[in-house]
Amino acid sequence: MKFFKPIFFLTLLIAVVLAGPDLESAKIRIKDKDWKEAERYLLLAINHPKDKWEAAFHLGDKIYVRTEEWVKVREYMNIALTADSNLKIRPTANDRKVSIEQAVNASLAKSYNLIYYKATGYLKLLSAAQSEEQKNMFLDQAIATSKQAVDLDPNQPGAYALLALYASVQGQKEEAKKYIDLSLGLPDLTEETLLALLVSAGQSMVRLSEFDIALDYYSRALKIDANEPSVLKNVGALYLAKEDFNSALSNLNLAIEVTEDDKELVDLYFNRGLVYLKMEKFDEAEYNFEEAYYLAPQDEEALLGLARALEEAERWRKSRNYYMELIDKDPNNSAYYYGVYRTYFGEGRLADAQEYLNKANALR
Repeated sequence: MKFFKPIFFLTLLIAVVLAGPDLESAKIRIKDKDWKEAERYLLLAINHPKDKWEAAFHLGDKIYVRTEEWVKVREYMNIALTADSNLKIRPTANDRKVSIEQAVNASLAKSYNLIYYKATGYLKLLSAAQSEEQKNMFLDQAIATSKQAVDLDPNQPGAYALLALYASVQGQKEEAKKYIDLSLGLPDLTEETLLALLVSAGQSMVRLSEFDIALDYYSRALKIDANEPSVLKNVGALYLAKEDFNSALSNLNLAIEVTEDDKELVDLYFNRGLVYLKMEKFDEAEYNFEEAYYLAPQDEEALLGLARALEEAERWRKSRNYYMELIDKDPNNSAYYYGVYRTYFGEGRLADAQEYLNKANALR
């Protein structure tokens, strides 16, 4: 027994120290972008006592991320994380060696962002939906994608905020509140992240007409930064929705005073223009829409607000000029032709009005 025991341990030591050929074969396939063969060799290498952690990393980082099999990505990354903390790998052939934990965390962050940005992309699709059926289809896809992000990394707050947003679009208050609570309940949130989450939570509640709940979120945000323009802008929008115009103006005025960012100012002037439009203070509305348009001459909403303000003030010709400019920007938008129709009708030019009414109806 004394003779065989050292030989047994030496054989075991060699097996542990020496890497198997499957991992090296997989790396060659990865370099050649032969993902099917790379997967085959990695699945063989995962049974090797030395290579399994690196093989698991590459399966999650390079193979299943391409097929968007996020459950498998998480599964193999979890295996990789069981490695000894001293193990170092090269995430790609051109990278320096880093700890496998560092490599896994960076890879998961990259995969999470890939899913998250796909989930946010549905916001644009929803705004362009042509029917209720199409809107519901996009909502289902948006929610499913956001849940994939949560499943991949439940410690990231962004996907929870998206789920709350999409639930609010569906009119599901309790579902929205659940995801808001999950996002705000995560540990170690930075002040910047918490501020963004509270603003998003407030927007979701405003969408559900839960103004008091929304105001509570905004109040918490203002305790973090009382002069944050994005919060003040949203508080102004909340009061506008409640038709509390003085409170809306108070917050928007302060926001305009404290911000130097032109992009923020466009939204702020536009929102203040809407308030004055609701108050039927058309000169003030015109001024604010003009300021928004001056800062963003490609912004169709600002130009439309300006056209509407002038129309409400019965300044038909100037209003029509802006509607015509809008038609130049988007000749397929029937709303702009209806605007021209109304200005001609207001002037009593019925033949011209009929021409643009016909054009508008043809585009519906």
